[in-house]
Amino acid sequence: MAGYIFAIGAHNEKEVRDIISKSASQGIYSPRVMLNNTHPLAFEGTFCDFLSMKAGDNVYFFAKRKVYGIGKLANVGKDCKYCNYKKASNLEAYTYEKIQDDLLVDYGKESPDYRWICCFKSDPCFFETGIDIDEILTYKPERFKVLRTFWNLSFIKIDEEENDTLKEVILLKHQKEMMARKELFAFDDGYQKTIQTRISDDYKLDVKSLLASAVEKGKVKHEMALEAATIDALGKESTLTSLLGPWDYISHQVAASPCKPVAYMDHIDVFAMRYLPGSTIVGKYLVVELKKGEAEKKDIDQIMKYTDWVCHEYAFGNYEAISSCLIASAFPPDISSYSSKVATRYYTSGSHPVENKGWHDMHLLRYRWEKGNITYDSFA
Repeated sequence: MAGYIFAIGAHNEKEVRDIISKSASQGIYSPRVMLNNTHPLAFEGTFCDFLSMKAGDNVYFFAKRKVYGIGKLANVGKDCKYCNYKKASNLEAYTYEKIQDDLLVDYGKESPDYRWICCFKSDPCFFETGIDIDEILTYKPERFKVLRTFWNLSFIKIDEEENDTLKEVILLKHQKEMMARKELFAFDDGYQKTIQTRISDDYKLDVKSLLASAVEKGKVKHEMALEAATIDALGKESTLTSLLGPWDYISHQVAASPCKPVAYMDHIDVFAMRYLPGSTIVGKYLVVELKKGEAEKKDIDQIMKYTDWVCHEYAFGNYEAISSCLIASAFPPDISSYSSKVATRYYTSGSHPVENKGWHDMHLLRYRWEKGNITYDSFA
């Protein structure tokens, strides 16, 4: 399963303890998201992160250089994540008075900024003592990729391998606490049971709500909103999965650069993995580059840079394990021939005998806004 690491803003250790204790005991977390209608990047990005949450994914807290854990997302009713109030996913500002009666979790006057909640339980427990991030990153360092880029975000998502390694180091560090059942934050599902009685279909996270405010003249205004639509489509039966197949792990804005200041890193718009049946072994990787308008030839160059990165960092040199996809509202007529020339790789595989192989698993897909939905088709 994946893992989510939530950043907790606090001024001192006591405040850290109080915030994590309350959240861990209730099994509820919600990040504060300030809506800026002119630049809604944080709003749409956080919505993307919530969309891909699944029951069973692990939960951690990060504060003052330390990681606290471990929890597991759990369904309360039909899902593990919900709007905190009706129409919370709309790009619209609300007053506390307008939404007060609809709130699942009341955060007082700041409640309009707490748009979405996720539900979790201890797995096996949340420890009162955190582990310094340096100690974590020096434990099997080759397995940590995303955690190294955690900066200026409310939370991040990590993949199965990274999540398993993080759990491992936390459990090894807290063996005594687990055996003695001491210095643990208690969990009580009473709060979740109360919320469950109020949940209806109106609280479901629905990408249509976001897109209704982010589409103009048939095109998506912000690429982060297109990311949300793509993440949603990859996670269910859709026109996109009919072209690219189903995917088990889906994330977005995944770093695709050597270690350097985060502000200068390149990021893959959408990154997905497909596991071999009945296992957590990755059989296929998907690299997606998104353009809200018409694509250009240079976008092929960019996505191939990401493809090479994934081949080196994740697929151990095996291009056959990667599919790449450029999604845009339109394409220039000569881009197919350019893609055939540029989006091709030749490599060797095996030993005794060595096989010479060629790769050209590049998809050019158009998105269309039709009757409140985004659909996808191949560009020929």
